[in-house]
Formats: sequence, structure tokens, C-alpha cells
Amino acid sequence: MHVAICDDNGADRKQMERLLKRESDKRAATTGVLYVDSYGNVDALLANALMYDVFYVDVCMTPGVSVNDVVDGLRKKGSTAPIVLCSSKINYREQSFPENVFFLDKAIKVSELSESIDQALAIKDSAPSVLELRDEEGTIYVTEDEILYAVAKGRVVLVTLTNGRTKPLRTDLLNLFSQWVANHDCFVPPTNRFILNCNHIKKLGFASATMSDGKKFFLSHSTKSYAILLMEHLASLQEDGKA
Repeated sequence: MHVAICDDNGADRKQMERLLKRESDKRAATTGVLYVDSYGNVDALLANALMYDVFYVDVCMTPGVSVNDVVDGLRKKGSTAPIVLCSSKINYREQSFPENVFFLDKAIKVSELSESIDQALAIKDSAPSVLELRDEEGTIYVTEDEILYAVAKGRVVLVTLTNGRTKPLRTDLLNLFSQWVANHDCFVPPTNRFILNCNHIKKLGFASATMSDGKKFFLSHSTKSYAILLMEHLASLQEDGKA
């Protein structure tokens, strides 16, 4: 699990680093190693917001910066990871924050820090797995259900999302599919032109698939057969989940 510390008190920041190092050593054979990065600067933290599974934050000494700025900044960057506010001079419990914001009091107690790591791990394990879409303009993270399809366009693959946004990736369909299929079983193996998300196939015709946004793709017999099997498999998983 990847952990970020953001504390503008250097001594407190070093102490948290030591505590998390000991916590990581204890967990190495069970829940796994903790990979910890430490920041004294909020801008540096926000530049790397999406790589962390939990944040430990206290910024009570930087003029013009509050924990609200950090929390709002992380959420605007797209991070849904838990944020643990570590109260020292300011009692953060008296303020209002969005979901997945928790609290620890300084000086940090080892047992309470361990409990917060357990809580963060539980949130991480229950969160939907995300896919990374990276191009020259930056990286976005989406769930499998946000992807409609990917279409080869010259030297790029154009990924279309359910919100209508498109993301051009400098890759090929086979490489992209190999990345996606490792942890996601909803994608039909690529033809030489596209990858379809079975969760968004609205209708299968004689030799075509109509997606939930109305776009139609023509399928070979083998691709259609695989799509049918995959849709049946996904439907059975949903039924099992309801049982």
C-alpha cells in the first residue's frame, strides 16, 4: 500500500515516517509492505495525488494553507483514498469534511495508527479497480465501467468513456487489451480495429454489436460468439452477487 505524509512540521513529519516504517516492518509478512513518501509542501503532494492509498495530513503552520485546501485539492484531482487528519494545534474534528476523512490526535499512538492502516486497507480492498489512461496531456484513472470501447485510429487508440470524453493513447489494441484483461474480464478480445466493453453492449445483431451510446460495430462470427459467452459469464456473476 502506498502512503503519503503531508506535514509542515518537520519534527512531526520525521516521527510519522519512523512510526510508519515500524508499522511496515510488522506488516511485511501479513498485509504487506507500506511504501511511504513524505511531503512538507502541499503542491508537491497534489502533483502526485493519484498514486496513494491513504494520506496523513497536518498543515497548521503554513500561512494561507489549511487542511481544507488539501482535502479539496486531493478530491479535485480525483483521489477517493482515505485522508487521515492529524490534529495538533487545530482540532479538525470540529470542522466538516467529505466522506473517507478520518482523524488522529498527536502525539500519534501506535495502536491508533495501526487501526487507521487497517481501515485504509479495507477501503482500498473494497474500492473498484481502476485503469490508467496516459497520454501527452496527462493521466486519468477510470473504472472498467466508465469505458465504452477503444478504436484504433492510425497510430493511436481512441478510448471512449461513458461521459462522452475520449482519450487518445499512443499504443496498439493488443498491448492495451493485455493491460486491461489482467484484472478485468469484461472486454472482448480485440479485432484489428476495436475493443468492446461487454457491460455496455446494448444489443447483439446478426453480425453487429450496438453499444449503449448507439454506436454500432460489425463483428466476425468468432468475435460475436466470444461476446455472447462473456456477457453470459458477467450476467451469472451479477446473479451470484445478488444471491
